[in-house]
Amino acid sequence: MTGVRKNYLYNLLTQILVMILPVATTPYLSRVLGETNLGIYNYALSIVNFFILFGCVGLNVYGQREIAAIGDDRVGRSRVFYELTLLRAVTLTASIAVFVFVLLPRVDHPQVYRILGIELLGSLFDVGWYFQGREEFRMQSLRTVVTRVISVACVFIFVRDENDLEVFCLCYALSLFVGNFSLIPALRHELCAVPKGSLRLKQHLLPVLWMFLPQAAANVYTQLDRTMIGLLTDHNYAEVTYYSQAEKIVKLSLSIITAIGSIMLSRVAAVLAQNDKAAAKAYIEKSFRFMLLLGWPIMVGVAVAAADFVPWFFGEGYDEVTPCMVLLSPLVLIISTSNILGTQYLLPARRMRAYTGSILCGMAANCALNAVLIPRYAARGAVAATLVAETTVCAVQFFLLRGDFSPRLLLPGWRYVPAAAAMGVSVWALSQKLPGTVWATAVEVALGAAVYFGVTALERDPFFFEQVGSALAAAKKLLKEK
Repeated sequence: MTGVRKNYLYNLLTQILVMILPVATTPYLSRVLGETNLGIYNYALSIVNFFILFGCVGLNVYGQREIAAIGDDRVGRSRVFYELTLLRAVTLTASIAVFVFVLLPRVDHPQVYRILGIELLGSLFDVGWYFQGREEFRMQSLRTVVTRVISVACVFIFVRDENDLEVFCLCYALSLFVGNFSLIPALRHELCAVPKGSLRLKQHLLPVLWMFLPQAAANVYTQLDRTMIGLLTDHNYAEVTYYSQAEKIVKLSLSIITAIGSIMLSRVAAVLAQNDKAAAKAYIEKSFRFMLLLGWPIMVGVAVAAADFVPWFFGEGYDEVTPCMVLLSPLVLIISTSNILGTQYLLPARRMRAYTGSILCGMAANCALNAVLIPRYAARGAVAATLVAETTVCAVQFFLLRGDFSPRLLLPGWRYVPAAAAMGVSVWALSQKLPGTVWATAVEVALGAAVYFGVTALERDPFFFEQVGSALAAAKKLLKEK
């Protein structure tokens, strides 16, 4: 598990930076650009992401899984890389053509879409899936740190008032483009030449399609929320912003847990390729314990801290973000569960029908409830629809995996409830006496962590002490390597 822990730390850094650096600019942007401009940005980005989704057609996750299964066969992985890269070039070129010639002439704020389209173009050069399959997360982490920090610096330097929406979009899109391109030079040490006649693109079409369907469904009901809020509220971009900002904060906290997902996909795919089902199930069971250990305090913390956090972080005019954050907080446990069952087991086990079926059920629930709830409740309606959709995905996955895993895997989580409850009460009591400032929130987070882990330690949970020891050992090893 040493490699898993090491890669988890790298991937955790990547996931947190991907979320936290844009979030770090949020207090500034919410005041400088305002909720309407941010709504325009989030609405346009949700549409651009659809084109990226359909252009990549599931090749990122599929490619990662295939590279992981091949292992150290340099010729084999080179052949698969060239095949998937050519296939990706064809599908993305078609997506770009539709974006340019069909979408752009028909949208409001076309310049925003043109600038964000740089991200779509940059997807042509994204080879991160290859290095994830090789379990080389250090390089990706470094790339992410550098490009995201530069992007944030550009935002603070060049975005000055509400007329700089396009400048902000350019900072965002160019950072992703440069980040994708920056990994390409490292491929020369990984790949070798293969005969052109040995390339077989057709063999990937059906598996890629099976991989694409659940990804499309999942992205539809995550991205479509913003799109439907905009459409069903007569382009009330402020409501789009409320939902987007609340979801952004919850997903940031969630990334601490789900960062292990792509690592475990590669690891489980590798052991299943050796037909070691017992090892695969052991990895999954440990992932559940890890998720429950961290999921409860994060969920409670988000819900309790929201009321003090939102006013100082977003500024005036964002009060509606608070109830959205509180209502979305259960997603920490719900999405973490579906990440384990879906990303960490069903995908590497190649059980695509089960994975696709669960995602399609969630998409159907989300779209139907959005259509009913958003016209009446706006952002809160989208929140309710998301909760039901994600719960549906979990329920269907447990049902389809009833011969392999049981919902009883969640029962050990109850031992963390007293600690989470003590943490929640302590933080709430303190919040009643402190003003809503950044320092107050920092004190509340510190108190909450101390209470939760203190109570967990007093309960003498062996898994907790095992993880603390492993984390300290991994961190010590990383520092020695540097």
